Amino acid sequence: MINLKNADPTFKWEIAKQEGGKQILKCFGCSDCAASCPVRYFDERYNPRKIIRLTLLGMKDQVLSSPFLWFCAHCHACTEHCPQGIPVAELINAIKNYAVENGYCPEGYKIQVELLQKMGRLYEVEDFDLKKRQKIGLPPVDKTIPEVAKILEKTGILNKVGK
Repeated sequence: MINLKNADPTFKWEIAKQEGGKQILKCFGCSDCAASCPVRYFDERYNPRKIIRLTLLGMKDQVLSSPFLWFCAHCHACTEHCPQGIPVAELINAIKNYAVENGYCPEGYKIQVELLQKMGRLYEVEDFDLKKRQKIGLPPVDKTIPEVAKILEKTGILNKVGK
């Protein structure tokens, strides 16, 4: 049961203002997005229709604090099946972006940003990797990519995720 006592009636309008969030008001909750979602096939707790519905109802804290918001694989199956033509994957991204701007960012994402800042990629390239590349005729790669840290700094993403 959904308790609307703490609902924020402005939440859907705030999401609608986000890039990719404009068409949230067109959703009539048919569930085609959930039915076509391959992530939902593996974990039924992820449900894009439910995320959108709760957003429309103003359940801001419940949506933004949900770990399931971050399960979207961005495959666009939901978008391709939406009878309203809603870019559902973009809408979920809009909600994620809003979540980060409001201090809701999963620790795993923060760690990924930290790794990108430190190495310019999500994994460390070691001498062993370079020797393997050389052995099969691949060109060497730099162990770090400092330009990525500059991009993170210029875009302000470090401040947004709280790192």
